[in-house]
Amino acid sequence: MLVGDLQSELLEDFFHGFTTHAGANLHAKILEGRSNHTKSKASSKCFARACVRLLQRRRLKNQLPSTKGLL
Repeated sequence: MLVGDLQSELLEDFFHGFTTHAGANLHAKILEGRSNHTKSKASSKCFARACVRLLQRRRLKNQLPSTKGLL
């Protein structure tokens, strides 16, 4: 099934390829959804948010926390 220009069946291949080449682990389970479109959208958004959090964490790694933010 197509979601925009993307075949929804290829999402699993994308995530597998990404984790293999990044040397990362990814555990995702889609519990519910009305259609492949909503399931694909939800998994992609969650993956994007996780990537953003990871990058922010690495960027802030060398800064010292304080009660007023970061030093």
